[in-house]
Amino acid sequence: MAPVFSVIVPIGNVEKYINRCIESVLTQTFENFELILVDDGSTDNCHLICDDYANTDKRIKVIHKENGGLVSARNTGVKAAKGEYICYVDGDDWVPNDILEYVYNNAVKIYNPDIIGYNAVRILSGRTEPIRNYVKEKFYSKEELESDIYNKMIYDPERPFCTGTVFPAAWNKIYKRELLLKTYCRDERITIGEDHAFIWEALYNADTACFLDKELYYYNCLNYASMTNKYTSNWFRNLELIALYLEERLGKTSLYKGNQINALITSLFITGVFNEPRYSRKLCESVKHVKKELAETDILSKINIHELPFVVQMYIRLIKWHLYPIALESAKINLKLRKN
Repeated sequence: MAPVFSVIVPIGNVEKYINRCIESVLTQTFENFELILVDDGSTDNCHLICDDYANTDKRIKVIHKENGGLVSARNTGVKAAKGEYICYVDGDDWVPNDILEYVYNNAVKIYNPDIIGYNAVRILSGRTEPIRNYVKEKFYSKEELESDIYNKMIYDPERPFCTGTVFPAAWNKIYKRELLLKTYCRDERITIGEDHAFIWEALYNADTACFLDKELYYYNCLNYASMTNKYTSNWFRNLELIALYLEERLGKTSLYKGNQINALITSLFITGVFNEPRYSRKLCESVKHVKKELAETDILSKINIHELPFVVQMYIRLIKWHLYPIALESAKINLKLRKN
């Protein structure tokens, strides 16, 4: 008999955190699940830890593979999964021991939806922050998804740019496996913002969804070796991959014809600009790097500035006019103001 849930944990050099992650899954109060540990070419002791756990619990399946990145690891897990639903847990994060029981009792057993969304907790140094989906807790039919969710899920003009009503992460949602097999990210070259490359397609192709107003995931921001805490030199090249992928997969949908995808690409572009001063890059180095990256990509042509807020338009215009020092200095000042 197939399990109800397949919990997929992509693992890459997270030896310090992986025991807590695995234990949080193995101690679930709902026991009908399989745990798939995808060792993505770890060079620490993660591969040994995974094998040790597999020897103690028959619900665990370990897959060792060459390093291919998070998208590759997740895809490997999805293709090996047997459960009706897929749940992602990153190797440095963890979940409460009742996540599967709560989701089953409050969503799966009642509605059998294609996607279940829930809230999370961001773990910071000495404090925590809630991560919310700003949608009403309820079951949504396809008609309700189209009328209430799609037009604001990536970008809600009533919120700060670019904030939508659905938090853009893979790990605060559970997906029907049959849906994910149709919508998983096919481009494994994407290494930053990879969640954007499939969660919006999955939601758009879902016939039903259920959102729960409960915190069911712990997002660990204390792993300073993770990609989210590192300077990324190929940000704009990676963003071009995302833009092209979304255009291919969603180019004929209302998400693309409206301002949702455009706002997303613009937001990720500005994040790339802000990453230069955020990681204390010298102005001359940043100007040279951004200029070179943009000369070798076509990402600016993917952005329609006319439907964007005025301040956002100005940042894009400064870059289009090759006024890189002004744009980067403005970003630096903006970051300082936020800290204060």
